[in-house]
Amino acid sequence: MPEFCHLHCHTQYSLLDGASDIASMMDKALKDGQKGVALTDHGNMFGAFKFVSEANKRGLKPMIGCEFYLVEDRHKKSFSRANNEKDVRYHQLLLAKNKKGYENLTKLCSLGYIEGLYGKYPRIDKELLTQYSEGLIATSCCIGAEIPQTILHGNVEKAEKLLKWWLDLFGDDFYIELQRHRGLENIDQLGISQEDVNQTLLTFAQKHNIKVIATNDAHYIEEEDHAPHDILLCINTGSTIEDTSRFRFPSSDFYFKTQQEMNTLFKDVPESIANTMEIYDKIDQLELARDVLLPAFPLPKGFKTQDEYLRHLTFEGAKKRYGTITPEIEERLNFELKVIKESGYPGYFLIVQDFTHTARKMGVSVGPGRGSAAGSAVAYCNGITNIDPI
Repeated sequence: MPEFCHLHCHTQYSLLDGASDIASMMDKALKDGQKGVALTDHGNMFGAFKFVSEANKRGLKPMIGCEFYLVEDRHKKSFSRANNEKDVRYHQLLLAKNKKGYENLTKLCSLGYIEGLYGKYPRIDKELLTQYSEGLIATSCCIGAEIPQTILHGNVEKAEKLLKWWLDLFGDDFYIELQRHRGLENIDQLGISQEDVNQTLLTFAQKHNIKVIATNDAHYIEEEDHAPHDILLCINTGSTIEDTSRFRFPSSDFYFKTQQEMNTLFKDVPESIANTMEIYDKIDQLELARDVLLPAFPLPKGFKTQDEYLRHLTFEGAKKRYGTITPEIEERLNFELKVIKESGYPGYFLIVQDFTHTARKMGVSVGPGRGSAAGSAVAYCNGITNIDPI
């Protein structure tokens, strides 16, 4: 049985659309013997940091991607009802192959919100894709994507021209994506099924020598999770379960399937399973965690570390603030100093106490405390705030 990994997955960060908890997804992947998982939430990368962290804990390779909303012109924000204009959005899956690809993925996500936001949809266009394609892997995506939608509406010739555009831009990093979900036997009452679209895509793949991959449009972990997911969709659309005309998924097939299930589903196209591991091999292991970078605070003579100096200033300040350092005060200060040290922030507190003291000496107004800082006894003892949290 060929190895398989999921390359099209939505988590709870596909807001009011995905119901997969990242940790649970990773646990199932690990239990099933999968080597890695891709994150492809709708229009954002909100879950990327947690996704990488949870994958690393389990020895899995995290593959970071996004299912973008693709439009003809991201700047167009008004549509004429009289002319029957609509904001036509296609889904488009992109995966970061390396560090440069990750940077371009984040750039596309940001510009989708900054320049392309319309309603709740962050949108990109092909102009942006042309600028930021380096280091990215693209697929023909799901039934809601540009090429499959064009096939679905009967324009196979146009679909092939569109495919050539993607192939020219991404070359060997462009893949035909196949999905098989129950309930899509007569899409939009057009008399065409998802499998009909797949067969046209397979014809394109053979004609243009493009590799195919199999994916499942995973929006929840187990098949039985389709019921709570359906409720989530009701919340999204402001509908009730009883509403027969509401938006819903066509079946309970949109879950995180096992390798065995995917191999069985695509037994007639085994290369589509094997090629998921080709993409797995192409993608570099990303590490998003970084050390806290702060200016080096100059230490006076007699102190070797920032933590040591902050502790000295804190307890000297406590004597001035409280007079007598009671066991309660000492316990509170030791607890906060421990957390500050473990978080790597002694230098930050030293820098802030330095400029707040200097500001007061210069006659610059300094507030009594703002936000969570006003709840810190260390900040109070160092003169950063003037509110006693104890």
